Amino acid sequence: MKVVVTGSQGYVGSVLCDILSEQRHDIIGFDTKLYPLTSPKHHDTRIHHIKKDIRDITPQDIKGYDAIMHLAALSNDPLGELNPRLTDVINHLATMHLARVSVEAGVRRFIYSSSCSTYGAQSDIVDEDSALEPLTAYARSKVDSERGLVDMSSPRFCPVILRNATAFGFSPYLRLDIVVNNLVAHALATGNVEMHSDGTAWRPLVHVQDMARAFIVCASATEPDVQGQIFNVGSNENNFQVRHIAEHVARMVPDSKITYSKGVRKDSRSYQVKFDKIANVTGYTTEWALERGINDIIDGLHDIEFSGNDIDDSRFYRVPYLKRLLEKGLLAEDLRPIK
Repeated sequence: MKVVVTGSQGYVGSVLCDILSEQRHDIIGFDTKLYPLTSPKHHDTRIHHIKKDIRDITPQDIKGYDAIMHLAALSNDPLGELNPRLTDVINHLATMHLARVSVEAGVRRFIYSSSCSTYGAQSDIVDEDSALEPLTAYARSKVDSERGLVDMSSPRFCPVILRNATAFGFSPYLRLDIVVNNLVAHALATGNVEMHSDGTAWRPLVHVQDMARAFIVCASATEPDVQGQIFNVGSNENNFQVRHIAEHVARMVPDSKITYSKGVRKDSRSYQVKFDKIANVTGYTTEWALERGINDIIDGLHDIEFSGNDIDDSRFYRVPYLKRLLEKGLLAEDLRPIK
């Protein structure tokens, strides 16, 4: 299969490209290369990465490919709030641009990385047919993109929407601004499993390897089974309250304890999610339970010799790192790299 991956040098995209490469697919990656490689031992020389913003991709760039796996975005709620207008431009309008370019180039399959954050605040367990309640600019951009892509579904174009649970696990482009990774890193570096909320909010989790595999499963599925479909990506067993995640981390990281930041508040974003549909339609199942994923993060952090000096290093956190690039004049106000 000939595959285009956007965001190919990001937290999830780099893992996806590694798996695609291992499976001998023909891959081209597009990335603005904003974020640094955090695992020096990682090599992806088998993959052709092109430094290009998704807003600038043309039909000629992707002609002849079978599928696009679209992950490039301003990638979480805090980052989206950095500039809500720009979040819409990059996450929504650029996605629709890429979809139109795909149709023009004859690329039929378009796998879109959406998010379970579109569910917002829910008291009931939700599935793909539940009402959406996006609470942030990031979540709203995902909802708008989902609707636009589904509307474009046609005999020439097969969009598939993946509402991913909250990712966790080690990656060559590691992020510590997502809940499990953050709790494990703080526990290792400081001995404190540091909570920034009261821990009562529910989060569905999916390991980064499992999330990456969902793209491949949906790219390979029979077209009528996935045409214009929305799938939650994760597992029913990996729905946790944040405080329970913290308890797992404290138990698995020696000499660590749970602490609460001063003035913690209840997180309004809370949702439990059902993941039966993707399993029933495609046969997809996850392989990583929370405990195994925590060990994966611990091993990965040991491997890169992560220490207390690194816990506040901006290269592991998307918002501080982008602000640093802006302050240094390396990034334009529209978040395009300045050559």
